[in-house]
Amino acid sequence: MKKNKTFSFTRRFLITFAVLLFMTNVVLGVILMIQSTQTISGQVRKNMLNMSNTAADLINGDVLGSLSEKDIGSDKYDQIYDTLSAFQENADIEYIYAVRKISDEKFIFTVDTDPEDPADFGEEVLITEALISAGNGKAMVDRAPAEDEWGNFYSSYSPVFDSKGKVAGIIGVDFNSDWYDMEIGDNSFSIFVITGISIAFGGVIMLILAANIRSRFNNLSKELTVLSEDVDALTEEITSRNDYQESLDAKQDTGDEKKSEATDEIEMLGLKIRSMHKELNSYLAFVKDKANTDALTLVNNTTAYTERQKELESKIADGSACFSLAIFDINNLKSVNDQYGHHCGDLIIKAAADSLSAVFEAQDVFRIGGDEFIVIVEGINKEQLEEKIGEVNKKIDEYNNSQKECEATLAVSVGVTQFDPDNDKQLRDAFNRADDLMYANKKEYYRDLSHDRRKR
Repeated sequence: MKKNKTFSFTRRFLITFAVLLFMTNVVLGVILMIQSTQTISGQVRKNMLNMSNTAADLINGDVLGSLSEKDIGSDKYDQIYDTLSAFQENADIEYIYAVRKISDEKFIFTVDTDPEDPADFGEEVLITEALISAGNGKAMVDRAPAEDEWGNFYSSYSPVFDSKGKVAGIIGVDFNSDWYDMEIGDNSFSIFVITGISIAFGGVIMLILAANIRSRFNNLSKELTVLSEDVDALTEEITSRNDYQESLDAKQDTGDEKKSEATDEIEMLGLKIRSMHKELNSYLAFVKDKANTDALTLVNNTTAYTERQKELESKIADGSACFSLAIFDINNLKSVNDQYGHHCGDLIIKAAADSLSAVFEAQDVFRIGGDEFIVIVEGINKEQLEEKIGEVNKKIDEYNNSQKECEATLAVSVGVTQFDPDNDKQLRDAFNRADDLMYANKKEYYRDLSHDRRKR
């Protein structure tokens, strides 16, 4: 009787332990699902804010602040209009526009790039929490959609500062609320499915373990032998329920851990649960990596650029910043799209990214607009960066001279600068300097192109 009581206690203990393991798997699965959904939501909102911040960084605050209704059609008005239109045409946004703060209760449109139904200069803008924040100098994304005569949108607002550091205007970017909800919903559904599969998989394991224990206790004299023999069978059954690649990984990991750690099937079960959690964590890492990668060019996107910007701003603040940067802008991309089609335009953008990636480290190349890239390299000066840009130009020449699918020629304008700790207070100072040099280079390119055409 004493022996039977001992085994009865052991059976209850093992079953209880199995149930606790399953509940732990459920709780951790739910936590991972919630965390991943929050991560995805944060990444989408960060992408929205990056878009308005990038557009705001490209606008001259002094010019924006001086605009009046009579300036419509002037060069300075068209310069801002064209810059915003580039985002309207090439980015995944609904509308982009410039706003001016009149008072805390009144904001008006100054530039609207909507090609079909633009707002008039001076027309009032629907006031939201994010717009008020941007009017006070802090970029922000609305946490809830707002509805106006143009539709139902989530909006991101970023201030544009003039040379005196005052808010000269605000850049607003509207994202369709259906698009936002779909982005969150699609990714959350994927995480939900993965988590559900993990929980279901864990449930099956627990049922198998419980059935196995009940069967073994029917024959007390063979208990130890049965437990020992079933270790391999249980492991095989667990791994066979994964797809082929997961099965290989699980068998490799489990085999190693079994030899070094596992002494019975309970420990083996714990190893398998940790393996499933490892797979979920790997998927979360994949989602984060995907959120930082531009889908067309596979270089870093604006989200990754914002994170790099924060790192550099921190180094600027503590006096350890040492870097050079270059801004690249593809020439004639609109003409390429009009003449050869957008597929050819995408090939040109991809070729530009490939040329940069062939010379610079992956973490240093960012696509920050439809046809614009920025390269930030730490620890080198302007002259060293210019030497590398010479290598980029060779890669571009190789592309243009190769047998390629698109007949269009790739040409880029570039502005190069070095961070100056004596005069630059933030990354934007160096960015604006390089941007001005890039536009000067672009004007020279078009002037030379026009001259060559006249000679012909």
